[in-house]
Amino acid sequence: MGPKLIAACAAATGAAAALVLTLSSSAAGTVAARTTTIAIATFTPAAETTHNKLGDSVCAGGFVPSQPTSENRGDLNAAKGSFLHQLALPQGAVVQRLTLWANDFDSDTDAHVFLVRKLLRAGLSPQFAGYNVMASTASSGAVLNTMRRFTDNTVRFHTIDSAGYEYYLEVVNCGIVEPFAAQVTYTQ
Repeated sequence: MGPKLIAACAAATGAAAALVLTLSSSAAGTVAARTTTIAIATFTPAAETTHNKLGDSVCAGGFVPSQPTSENRGDLNAAKGSFLHQLALPQGAVVQRLTLWANDFDSDTDAHVFLVRKLLRAGLSPQFAGYNVMASTASSGAVLNTMRRFTDNTVRFHTIDSAGYEYYLEVVNCGIVEPFAAQVTYTQ
């Protein structure tokens, strides 16, 4: 770019600068979203988790002990309790939403999913500092034999920093709900 062109650009009016900003925003808006889908039947059962432990549980009836997993045509087949799964997303990805796919046919119990990040830093004290729920959603209502989608679009700490944090999903199934999958949608 020559000196005259640089000077002309520098002398642009506020309206021209606004036009450039608008064009940049429009170009950024065309980034395609990607979705990672994880079958909940592949999650690892845990004796207890942050959101389902003795004395503190998201389940209406209190702590629900975990049962071994059982798969039935793609669902977790109503195995109750806590389940965990590591989540690997690309460095710098921006998480847009968290979705739970489930057949919730019981109005008294729900399945919950949490997208979690945990700070990794030498000397971190207390060691539990830097634990954040980025997004969470849960099934609700009762519809017999129908897969439904439950979504949270309000993601906190949405930019992935794999060098500084670990990421995982926690599922708590409080009853006879049949969760199928958790999805994380993001842009790069």
